[in-house]
Amino acid sequence: MPNLLPEKILNGSMRSYTISHLLEGTHVSPTIPSERVVMNRVLPPWQRPFVWERHRQIAWMEGVFLGLGTGSYCVNGSDYEYGGEERFMSGWVIDGQQRLTSLGLFLEDAFPVFGGVYYSQLSVPERRRRVLNQPFPCFELDYQEDEEKLKELYKRLSFGGVAHTQADMDLLNGKGV
Repeated sequence: MPNLLPEKILNGSMRSYTISHLLEGTHVSPTIPSERVVMNRVLPPWQRPFVWERHRQIAWMEGVFLGLGTGSYCVNGSDYEYGGEERFMSGWVIDGQQRLTSLGLFLEDAFPVFGGVYYSQLSVPERRRRVLNQPFPCFELDYQEDEEKLKELYKRLSFGGVAHTQADMDLLNGKGV
């Protein structure tokens, strides 16, 4: 009997990282000029820019403090050339750009939470306990060298939140790069 369902496109491992891992862990470096970096991770050139309005950033960060969790993010696994350089598409953030960018902005004191509390105002123990040691799980794909498969995964993971514009779709489909 033939298989009626397609093969999985999300193959890899869930990693139990904390927020501090994003700051202290292995940095992934861009391999081409059009890649952007967020929280020491690399964004594909076809991924849209940061779009969350300030109220969404605040609501998400406050949710973390209220125990609602961070959600997770998804990255393409890392792979290396024989000379030790990262291969193209290594470590690309496939899902989670809005959360990662919001977190980075909060850590830089770009906005307060709960009506006026900035990250820099938190005591060191409170920073560790309430921010840096918070779980922020990452689904790390087995390194995927097929960019079209990564785009398909991105579409399936990302097109349920804030609506993408036609310009975002053009960028994803190679018309704006």
